Amino acid sequence: MGINDSDSSSSKLDLKLFQQIFETAEPGVTIDSLEEAQGSGRGDNYTAALYRILLKGYRTNQEGKRIKWEKSVICKRLPDSKARREAYRSEELFRNEVEFYNRILPDLLKYQQKKTNDVLRAIPHCYLARNDLVVLEDLRVRGFEMPNRQEGLTLDQTLAVLKELARFHSLSLSYKDQNPTEFNRLKSQVTEGIFTERNFDWYRNYYEILTKNAIDMVSQTLSPHSTYVEKLEKFVGNNSFFSNMVELVGRETPLATLCHGDCWTNNFLYKYDGNNDIAETCLVDFQLIRYGSPALDVSNLIFCCTDKLLRQNNMKTFLETYCKELVRSLRTLGPLPSFCSTEEQLWTQMQSEFQIYAKFGLGLAIDILPISTCTPEEAPDLYLVRKSGKEETNGAPELDVPPNEICRRKMTDIVIDLVDGGML
Repeated sequence: MGINDSDSSSSKLDLKLFQQIFETAEPGVTIDSLEEAQGSGRGDNYTAALYRILLKGYRTNQEGKRIKWEKSVICKRLPDSKARREAYRSEELFRNEVEFYNRILPDLLKYQQKKTNDVLRAIPHCYLARNDLVVLEDLRVRGFEMPNRQEGLTLDQTLAVLKELARFHSLSLSYKDQNPTEFNRLKSQVTEGIFTERNFDWYRNYYEILTKNAIDMVSQTLSPHSTYVEKLEKFVGNNSFFSNMVELVGRETPLATLCHGDCWTNNFLYKYDGNNDIAETCLVDFQLIRYGSPALDVSNLIFCCTDKLLRQNNMKTFLETYCKELVRSLRTLGPLPSFCSTEEQLWTQMQSEFQIYAKFGLGLAIDILPISTCTPEEAPDLYLVRKSGKEETNGAPELDVPPNEICRRKMTDIVIDLVDGGML
């Protein structure tokens, strides 16, 4: 995943490319050197190769004087290897993010700018999005930090993300209500990246291992014959897991909207003020963007990124914070949508959808927790894909991370919370 990988191709990230990008973005700049570095640590990113590129050059002012110029950008690239691209369905996922930056986000922002000055700022600026490369601003330059994936999110961090998700969801909800034809066109640009029937065989072995590990972890912590284990097995056992997840993402609901799709710790960045309070929050990585209930994102965030104590003390606060911000944001764009025309209706509908979709958070946790709780040294190198004789893959790389105690506890806590809450 760094510049020393066999898939790296520095020639594709050359001065000519960046000169072309910044001739439009910042006219008058001449770039004369670049430095590459790895853009993420092991265990932090798996669906694309990330690079941090420091560009250096100069800007010529009106008097002809050269002024030093530097810019750091993040580049997401498709692996050069066909086997690696196929292993992660990289081209499909990459296409989603390209469509998001080239079509979906510009249309949503254009719609928002016609309605309000309250412009969505929680998404990094994109300089280029094409079928094999996305070039984004380096948020680190503006002081943003990534939280520790092993520790999970604090209360303040969780609430900050919930507010940004609500603002993001509100845009497409309002657009869907006021411009249904145009919204359907936007929605058609999105392809479900994982939980679709066409992927069932591809992910069969991958999820068989993960679901077995989840059952084993909960069984070791609780009695194997407990109600908690029985309900978990009903959801994930006998090859039912993938079909259950497909059914959840495919449901049409009153609040169905464009969702981020990958709400785990590493896709949120925070900027802090002088008092160490969160000043800004940014959402990154839109490769798994999907159309569905906003509760898909909310359950993903709550169950994959928080611990039991935080949920126990703040679950109602989480949902209230999200709904209040959703209502506020929707009202800046016009009347509340016809399908939830009062705040009370929207609150009732969101509670209902969360009760249904909460188990989706468990489904994602089965995948995310082994990675998010392991150390960088324990994280698997998922680029070492299984191959048949000719650099061809026959399914997603098998993720068999030895369960650690933190993972075991968190998985068990999620199952207990869902069963006790009547959501599993």
